[in-house]
Amino acid sequence: MDRKDGRLHYAWKIMLACMCVKMGSAGALTVAMGNFVTPIVEDLNCEVSSLTMFVSIQAISMALMYTIASKILMSRKIGRVMGIASVAEVSGLALMATYHSPYMFYLSGLITGVAQAFTGYVAIPTVINLWFKKKAGTVLGMVIAVGSAAGIFYNMLSAKLIVAFGWRAAYLILALIAAAVTVPAVFLIIKTPKELGLSPYGEEPALSETEKREPESRGESGAGLTLKQAFHSGFFYLAWTACILISYASGVSGYTATYTTMELKQSIVFGSFAGICVNIGTIISSLVLGRLNDKLGVRAGLLWGAGTAFVGYSIMLISRTTPALVLPGGFIVGLGASMYAVQCPLLAKKIVGDGHYSQIWSWMMMANSLIGGGLYSSIGMFYDKFGSYQWPFMMAIALYAGAMLLGMAALSASERNKKRKSG
Repeated sequence: MDRKDGRLHYAWKIMLACMCVKMGSAGALTVAMGNFVTPIVEDLNCEVSSLTMFVSIQAISMALMYTIASKILMSRKIGRVMGIASVAEVSGLALMATYHSPYMFYLSGLITGVAQAFTGYVAIPTVINLWFKKKAGTVLGMVIAVGSAAGIFYNMLSAKLIVAFGWRAAYLILALIAAAVTVPAVFLIIKTPKELGLSPYGEEPALSETEKREPESRGESGAGLTLKQAFHSGFFYLAWTACILISYASGVSGYTATYTTMELKQSIVFGSFAGICVNIGTIISSLVLGRLNDKLGVRAGLLWGAGTAFVGYSIMLISRTTPALVLPGGFIVGLGASMYAVQCPLLAKKIVGDGHYSQIWSWMMMANSLIGGGLYSSIGMFYDKFGSYQWPFMMAIALYAGAMLLGMAALSASERNKKRKSG
């Protein structure tokens, strides 16, 4: 594992620190709605879409902060910045225990959304990209898998806590656990290998000092497109659109527990099992996708996502008449649920290269969250208007298929562009 002087490369400690972030606040926030939706809707007598607008506000506020977060993360002590953000995340989660109106949840959506811009979808891939020049896909998949495993724990725990103590106490307990796991760990994350005088794991040692100096001044290494070049490249927009489609489609799986309890009229405990099946699939998905990208390439990952979406959501549609099928259906849906967290950043990296990755990825994530995450509550509106989630399930199949086609077209166009420049 690339030991130097008999010691494990520091990059692996960075990986463990990233896992702690996923096991703490990130994991707890994944169930901030989920099992909580039904009891809160019944307690506050509100519509599902009114409450789940929390997720859209969270996504929008997160998106608007991405480019700012990228600059701050690359110019300040990343552990300190992420530590402050983590405190804000768990505080926003704890506040949800005090609300008496669905609109009050929007405040926590704002707080946690801004904070997650500094700890989540931009920060983790950026840190991993800084430290891993080899096995980046596998490492990112492992980190996301740990987060999914944490999601299973929080899903099970939240269901039990809601039944035993009510949804308000459940929020407080989850926030305390998240704080204990995350806040100490984030201070272990180092900004760049340069600060420790180390090279990233797997970096080729043959670069000259002149070749090293320029990219390291940005905290990144390697060649690739600049932000301006990306914005003037058609294939970049194809890849970006593919990521946006995946972003919106990935939100459908978040309604699995709600679908099980509200449409299928099953218990909260059974609904939590359905959510757990999705999370188990997501763990496997994260590991498979990372490895698949490293071994077979980005195209294989895009095909995996479209295939699992088709099979999984087809079974979910059948489960409307046979509720027990929601469990295997949810599992297969979960097998593609890491597309947003794993496949999208790897697709972006393949298209734009290493040199300006964090800057470009922050812009991509802004649109991904604004359009994809910002429309999350619209999935709940399908149930409010039509009393069924069959339309979101069919929509997810179409979106994943479209993302696969656009992503593959972007890769082909990018490869042709590189050949023209080199030839």
